[in-house]
Amino acid sequence: MCLTCFVVISALACNTAMAHEQKLEGSEWGVIGDQGDSARYISFAGSGRLFGFGGCNRFTGTYEQHDQHVTIAPLATTKMACAPDAMQKESDFLTILSKVAAVRVDHTLLLLLDSAGADLKALSLRNAETSGSSEE
Repeated sequence: MCLTCFVVISALACNTAMAHEQKLEGSEWGVIGDQGDSARYISFAGSGRLFGFGGCNRFTGTYEQHDQHVTIAPLATTKMACAPDAMQKESDFLTILSKVAAVRVDHTLLLLLDSAGADLKALSLRNAETSGSSEE
């Protein structure tokens, strides 16, 4: 194979691989096992904005995504009080979100990863139309 052909084919292969990168924009992900009104989720809106629910309070903020690398800026939350266990779950979830450095998407599963590549939390894809969430 000629060198020019190899370069063109390699470039096409790279572009095809890049096309499979999952953009978070427009997607909503829920904590696996959570159900009902206290189900925790995060929704990645347009223009680098995000919002969600921690199990007691709503939150909003911004994010940046470059390939699988994701940075979530500090989040603003409402300040309602809930049962201690709900507050602890929310605190744990928000702490995890503050540590996210990368993501890995496998169909309907979103793995949140820290800067060392370790799994922080697995979330499942939610259908925003039926989940009852609404952007703030």
